[in-house]
This record gives sequence, C-alpha cells and structure tokens, in this order.
Amino acid sequence: MFWLQIFRFVALGWGLFCSLLLLGLGAHALSVLVNSNVPTPAWAGLAVATAVLSFVTLPPMLVIDLLRTGAFSSMIVVELAWLSFIGLLCLATGGAAAENAADFWVTCGTWTPASARSVCSETSAAAAFGFLGWLALWGYTITLLVLLILHANRGHYVWRMSVKEAGFENGIPPAGGEAKAHEAASLNAAQVPYAYPPSGTPYGQPAAHPSPYPQV
Repeated sequence: MFWLQIFRFVALGWGLFCSLLLLGLGAHALSVLVNSNVPTPAWAGLAVATAVLSFVTLPPMLVIDLLRTGAFSSMIVVELAWLSFIGLLCLATGGAAAENAADFWVTCGTWTPASARSVCSETSAAAAFGFLGWLALWGYTITLLVLLILHANRGHYVWRMSVKEAGFENGIPPAGGEAKAHEAASLNAAQVPYAYPPSGTPYGQPAAHPSPYPQV
C-alpha cells in the first residue's frame, strides 16, 4: 500500500475520532445548558453538526473505496472538496470553543450547578479536538493537492481517479511524458513503410538479375 493511502486512512480515521469526541462534548453542553440560565455556546451546535456530517460521509468514503474502484465518492476532486469543508467545520468549532474558553477560563469554578461547571471545563477540550481534526484533514488534502499539481505539470492528470488508481507510487513522471508518448504513437501510426533499394544498386534503377536462359 502506498504511503499516501496510509496517510488517507489515518487522516480520515483521526477525523472520525475527533468528531466522536466533539459530538459527545457538544451534545453534553447542549443538554446541560438548554434549561439553565447560562447561554448556549456557539461551539456546541457547531460540534454536533460537524460530527453528524463526518459520521454520515467519512465512513462510507473509506468503505466504498475499499470495496469498489472508480466510485464517485473516491474521486480525488470530490475528496479534496469535501474533506476541506469538513476540516473547515472543525476549525470553526475549535475557534469558537477557544474564544469561549478564553473568555471564562478563570471563572469556571464559580459556575453552578456542577454540571454547568463541567461544560465550562469541557470547552477547552472541544477547542483542542476541533483544531486537531482540522490539522489532520487539511494536512492530507494539502499533501494530495501538491501531488496533483506536480503530476499535472508533467501532463499526468488524475483528478477524476481515486488515490489508489492515480499511480502516485510510480513517482513523478518526466516532463511532458504522456504528451511525447502520444505524439510518438501518432507519428508511428501515420508513417508509411518505405522500401530502400539494395546497396550497390543505382538509386531509381531496378536491380539486375541473371537470366535463367543461356545467352546466344
């Protein structure tokens, strides 16, 4: 298995793990604060939405790519767009949680009841896992985008293929490799065979052959 396929599996798996934690933290915050006088933080709703979208889409992307070849969900251009969007949601969740944590970091001990105080402490955890999920997903997408650009500059276009079909393990092709190969194939197909006269025969004259009949 190519290293990029391993990186893909690890990045999506880590994204799912962070989404699971964000789902627990966000759902707990919403359930505790919905009936209290404390306003519901924005990161809680973002965390739940990010986790739901991740669990609806990322496992099918992994499983379908393992079972099938050429599926729409496994196309590189689809992965780049969707994983960048999920990573952006993780970044927004982490940023919102970090902003709240910075506002009431020193006041968590004064919150009542104890369940609300636990939500105050969990905000920092939501910020951490939001940023960690973003780093994993965007690290993979940026690496994939760089490889795509390098291969596209050499005439190797694999945007509509999956990572396992793209042939990245073969290295970066030489400059214009596919174009030159196509041009050479066209020239060979259009070339007409030409028979050269035997050596020693004047150009344009037929070769002399001995007559089978005796000369008188």
